[in-house]
Amino acid sequence: MAAKKRVAIVGAGVAGLVSIKSCLEEDGLEPTCFERHESIGGVWNYSPELRPGQGAAIYDNLVSNDSKEMMTFSDFPYPKENTPFMPHRMVLRHIQNYAKHFKLEKHILFNTDVIDVQRNNDGKYWKLQIKDKDGKLSTEEFDYVMICTSVYNRGAIPSYPGMENFKGIKIHVNKYREPSKFKGKKVIVVGGLHTAGEVSSEIGRNGGEVYLSMRHGVFFFPRTCQNGLPYDIQLFSRSAYQSPTKGLTLLENHCKTRVGDHRKFGLQSKEIYPASKLTMVNDEMQDRLAQGHIKPMVEIEEFKGNDVIFKDGTTLDNVDAVIFATGYEFAVPVIEDSWLYDESDKADVYKYMFPVRLEHPERLALINLVHSLGSHWPVAEIQARVAARVFAGNIVLPDKATMRKDIGEKIQYEKNKYYPVLGGPHMEELAEMLGVKPSFWRLLLSDPKLAMAYKYGPMVPYWYRVEGPGAWPGARDRILNAIENTTYALKGYPSLKEEK
Repeated sequence: MAAKKRVAIVGAGVAGLVSIKSCLEEDGLEPTCFERHESIGGVWNYSPELRPGQGAAIYDNLVSNDSKEMMTFSDFPYPKENTPFMPHRMVLRHIQNYAKHFKLEKHILFNTDVIDVQRNNDGKYWKLQIKDKDGKLSTEEFDYVMICTSVYNRGAIPSYPGMENFKGIKIHVNKYREPSKFKGKKVIVVGGLHTAGEVSSEIGRNGGEVYLSMRHGVFFFPRTCQNGLPYDIQLFSRSAYQSPTKGLTLLENHCKTRVGDHRKFGLQSKEIYPASKLTMVNDEMQDRLAQGHIKPMVEIEEFKGNDVIFKDGTTLDNVDAVIFATGYEFAVPVIEDSWLYDESDKADVYKYMFPVRLEHPERLALINLVHSLGSHWPVAEIQARVAARVFAGNIVLPDKATMRKDIGEKIQYEKNKYYPVLGGPHMEELAEMLGVKPSFWRLLLSDPKLAMAYKYGPMVPYWYRVEGPGAWPGARDRILNAIENTTYALKGYPSLKEEK
């Protein structure tokens, strides 16, 4: 029997766990996962303080922006008793149950940090420099590597004139945990995406005087639509992706469900369509604005001591705190930049996974280092499944010229900068590579009900377990009952049940 090929997996968050499982599903692969902290879960593993070396982190009252049927594992769904949108502790419990069910933790080395990844002389093997919990350094050799540390490794903080002289609280949002220290304080939150809105709303609701500073306008919309269903269940379908006009109309209508004209709330610039500007998932922004808990501001111009001047000339005196919800740099610290970027600092990475600049791109995969619109979980999982089958020799990557042609046809990341990518079409491409993309016409002949769900229903992760490698017998039932399972937890009150 041939010796198994060793696969190093860096990080034991969601991407790392699905990578372990995907390797175990292929013959001939032996995964070893390195996790710098003491437990699994990655960003979902809440801690009262930022851990050493940690990038993205969550705050105490965080609730998922993605609904449970869209943000789950393709063959291990949430219990239907879970609420449609989940507090982070509920999400972490599901991650832990997944790892336990598939016996993944025995393949993880905790409190073990990968410091560096280098190619061996012939370019086919990898040497990893590893530091254990006692600080002892060692080197191990592997056949393949999967980087599962996400793009959210290094918080991005913009620079403004005079900012170094500001004496108040000045933090990236990854250090924010709860609102009590900001009660009665004058706080500027910088940013225009989900976290900026959530943190602004929470601090404003709990007695802070909040000013939300944005470079551009933003459209916000609630987690649930007027019919009570989560927004992503309705927005992310194949029919919407295949008809951009339909998809944009759905998004625009949803953005207007609570606020018809965002300009009335001071959040929108001259553009009037959601597709032209950022969108923010937020359930209470309109209330916080209407009640004076948040005041929208333009971009910051400069700091003068603890006074902050904005680009429209407005000045805020004696600011107590500035929280930067300004995203993250696109960074992969454990590998060399030259493996990723071409001479113009564009990422030369096939399917956002395989660095084409390497002599053997099929031996290293970046898992979940794509900023997808929609849940990251199913993207990470199908990427991991593709990578594992490439490592096992069951999928052969095309030649470099073909790969570069594909790269040129897509959004390319730049050094320290990334852009949103539509998760649905990206997963469909990978599903085709993997041999798990269902055929509408074949389903129409064999299972018309499932075919209609495929065409018009939500793109839940279970679709990639209907057929092909790794098929799961429970996929069909979970697909057809996705909406019922989403709202099940909201129907459990006997006093509200209709009498027959």
